[in-house]
Amino acid sequence: MTDPKEPLSFNPFWQGVFGSEQPAMRRGRYFFRLLSRGDVPRCRLCFAPFAGFGAPIARAVGRGPWRRAHSLCNQCETVLRKQPGGSEVEMAVLFADVRGSTPMAAGMSPVEYGTLMHRFYRAATKVLIDNDAVIDKMVGDEVIGLFSVGVSGPDFVRRAALAGREMLQATGYGEGGGPWLPIGVAVHTGVVFAGSLVAEGGAYEMVALGDAMNLAARLVSAAGSGELVISEAVWPRVADEIPAQTRTLTLKGYDQPVTAHVARVN
Repeated sequence: MTDPKEPLSFNPFWQGVFGSEQPAMRRGRYFFRLLSRGDVPRCRLCFAPFAGFGAPIARAVGRGPWRRAHSLCNQCETVLRKQPGGSEVEMAVLFADVRGSTPMAAGMSPVEYGTLMHRFYRAATKVLIDNDAVIDKMVGDEVIGLFSVGVSGPDFVRRAALAGREMLQATGYGEGGGPWLPIGVAVHTGVVFAGSLVAEGGAYEMVALGDAMNLAARLVSAAGSGELVISEAVWPRVADEIPAQTRTLTLKGYDQPVTAHVARVN
């Protein structure tokens, strides 16, 4: 076991995965999407399907679900296990968060609330997969997606912002009946530490860490229901496509006010 006090090791592999053009990876993800269209469980890194008519083909090439965590396929888990450490990479990050989840859960049975969150996870992950993002986490009432040049293409920042708007539409905003779940979304871009960390017991987890992640988390906390909060770093890439209002935000943990651009899908 690596000493937890030791500094994180630089591993150029992760720069190659996230920070470089990866046509082969994008082709593979595109193939796996075509292999099983629709909303089926998939590897969050390569998109290999774990259900549907494409699942037997994925298993035949060694991409069945990893037995310890069905969010990864066997081959991608091997990559994480053999490539500890990470690299500094520019990424765009999308946070989608349910608004008012605590009183909502208090007014429902656990089964009802779990069913609603399951529907949210399915809708959110479909948006991320369709936009070539890596699904970072699905925790509680929040979903996080990562976009980088290596997996999402050279326009990854723009794609993250457009995916944020699509996330709102996927939960019913913009429709006559209104949203079936109140959410807020935030998008930011910056340099993160991306790689694989080992936990006690030998479990590995792909991570993205740094101030860019923290700022995105604070931005989504400032998003109201139906709002997409776009950071100043992202805004120039989508200013001509997404109408928004400029807002000055006071964010927890930041000494200075932060300027952001807020779009609504009503």
